Amino acid sequence: MRRLSEMVGLPLFWIQPKTLDRWFELRTEHDLVATLGWETSCGTLATAVTEDESWTFKRMGFLNPRVTVRESGSEINLATFYPRWLGDGTLEFGHGRTFRWQSTNFWATNWMFTDASGTPLVTFEAGSPESRLSDIFKTEAQVEIDPEAIRAEETTLLVLVGWYLMILRRDDTAAGAAAASAAAS
Repeated sequence: MRRLSEMVGLPLFWIQPKTLDRWFELRTEHDLVATLGWETSCGTLATAVTEDESWTFKRMGFLNPRVTVRESGSEINLATFYPRWLGDGTLEFGHGRTFRWQSTNFWATNWMFTDASGTPLVTFEAGSPESRLSDIFKTEAQVEIDPEAIRAEETTLLVLVGWYLMILRRDDTAAGAAAASAAAS
């Protein structure tokens, strides 16, 4: 595995190696940078791993939902994501810094984190690096990191949490479509 800070300027992609697995890899053309995998097929607990560190992400709450970010094995939140009604929201770190999560297109397939001034730091554009028929049911995206953002200690977590949020949204959308289809039958 390579460090994300070494990958500045290179195209980064979140890929899903196996269509039905809830396991994803952040890669350049030749290198593995990070992984994100769910602990169970139905839950929201996921573990993100880079060369140096490991974190857990978990969605909690029903009436007051949030996503917690913790170092693996810790019970202390490093950051908490507070979603809004349409999926956008705010990621608040324990030290007080906040980042805005928002969609960048009408269909809400592309997303980004911005800083407090609205400057895009990390963007996610849905799709695979190469269009192949075998990837049609996979969830993949290109990641672009602002070169200035890589200096921020939170950048790695923005890349990981952003992908986690995109996968949660995909799962929620699929569940909603299934429920609507069942109700219409």
